[in-house]
Amino acid sequence: MQVPTLIRLDCSPSKGEVTRQKIKMAAMKLFAQRGLEAVSVRDINKASGQRNAGSINYHFSSRDDLIREIMLDVGKILDADHAARLDELEAQSGPKDVREVASILVRPLSEISDDITTCTHSLRFLHMAMLSHRDMMMDALENRPGLERCLDHIRRLAPEMPSEILEQRIRLAMKFLLMSGSAREQALQHGDNYDPYWNAPWAPDNVADAFAGIVSAPVSKLTQDLFDGSQDSTAVAS
Repeated sequence: MQVPTLIRLDCSPSKGEVTRQKIKMAAMKLFAQRGLEAVSVRDINKASGQRNAGSINYHFSSRDDLIREIMLDVGKILDADHAARLDELEAQSGPKDVREVASILVRPLSEISDDITTCTHSLRFLHMAMLSHRDMMMDALENRPGLERCLDHIRRLAPEMPSEILEQRIRLAMKFLLMSGSAREQALQHGDNYDPYWNAPWAPDNVADAFAGIVSAPVSKLTQDLFDGSQDSTAVAS
């Protein structure tokens, strides 16, 4: 299965393209480790071996454009994998339940890319970006047909419940997915002494179980009553 990579595999990339990739990989690693607000242009230039202080502006126009391009790169890697794996499942008349869709969404980046920086920093980068640059991230990752197809299947396969409750659960599950993926990347980088559970062979499947549980858990009577009451109040107000 072929998916995009942050490092382009051209036979003879130009010198400028090599420099751009070095800057992007160094920046992603720093952003993942420190957060987007704590990393300066100078830090990125130093980490990527750039002597020219204007390298980022020359190759990306601005620091924000650099951040946006990394977001797009990671998003393309993930979405291409989601789409390809969903194609395979649909060819077998699936998915048949939310858990099967979850198994697509939780696939570790270490199984998608051979590049160690991509494997150990991409989701941490997105996690940090969500905390400080949410609007930019949502705008950059707006076009994700693979993910949208997965979410459409989740909506189709989820137990019957009010659509508002289901949509909140999907958002909660996606946030859980990003945070757990970020934690797993950190464990992958630091080894078993950091957190042995994240490196266990069953860890990704357990995350998929938890994702499916968030979406599919029965709606409690209390939540249903509160939801019904809020709907009644809205109807009276209108």
